[in-house]
Amino acid sequence: MSHPRLGFIGFGEAAAALSAGLLGTGLPNITAFDTRPRPAMTGVAMAKSLAGLIAGADIVIAAVTSAVALDVAKAAAKHLGRKQFYVDINSVSPEVKIAIGKVIDKAGARYVEAAVMAAVPPFKHKVPMLLGGRAAPALIELLSPYGMALEDFGPEIGRAAATKMFRSVVVKGLEALLQECVLAADRYGVADKVLDSVKDGYPGLDWKGLADYLIGRTAIHGVRRAHEMTEVAETLTALGIEPLMSAAAAKRIAWAGGFGLKEKFGDKAPKSFHEVMRAIAEIEGRAPRKAKKAQKGKRKKSA
Repeated sequence: MSHPRLGFIGFGEAAAALSAGLLGTGLPNITAFDTRPRPAMTGVAMAKSLAGLIAGADIVIAAVTSAVALDVAKAAAKHLGRKQFYVDINSVSPEVKIAIGKVIDKAGARYVEAAVMAAVPPFKHKVPMLLGGRAAPALIELLSPYGMALEDFGPEIGRAAATKMFRSVVVKGLEALLQECVLAADRYGVADKVLDSVKDGYPGLDWKGLADYLIGRTAIHGVRRAHEMTEVAETLTALGIEPLMSAAAAKRIAWAGGFGLKEKFGDKAPKSFHEVMRAIAEIEGRAPRKAKKAQKGKRKKSA
């Protein structure tokens, strides 16, 4: 069996998880290029240059930050050939996806926009993706033997990105709401009680587990997620819709991202939102309210 050669531009969390899953299915020949040092992964060869990566790949997958997605596409287009696929899995606006598509089309390569519809690490290569573009059916046929969850969303570029983007109004909006909720509640030592109360009103969801997961991801990906939410707000504005909720969510997530918690936790998200709250308190030089009361009580006794 002839296997397609995959090349990842950017080898962060998403690319590493996809690679791990695909390697497990027996797909060989995975290469990656990243301008930042990345941990080695058995089965993935690190290319020394962007040109070198593209020269050895049938399918080039861009997995970079949304802020540089268009610039990376322009750099990659200089080296792409007519038989190669360029798959953009970055969380950018429909307008940026369309702009990237024009760059890749001009280079003569086959462009596919991909909207990744869930966090990659839990699903690895089976994470659901919506694919847009004329080349999407050919890409799906090429990758179907490896168990990927790819859905052809039609030839029009931008619709897949729009679907993910407006889903983010809820997903990242909820992320921002939970963060603000527990940030305040934690200072009184009542965060768990608050979430238990929310669960009583909205049963069927593990609200504490959801807070742990979303706030943990914000801790290490806050900067990127805030930028994605800013793009949502800009797209709503372009549609004539005032982004009241989206802009506020972007601001709250950016605030959390500003603490540099990725340096503390690395690429592995903390398991509990309490860990994040403690880390923020330490950075702010503040003790939780509960601890302050205990300290005050000790001072009275000693007096």
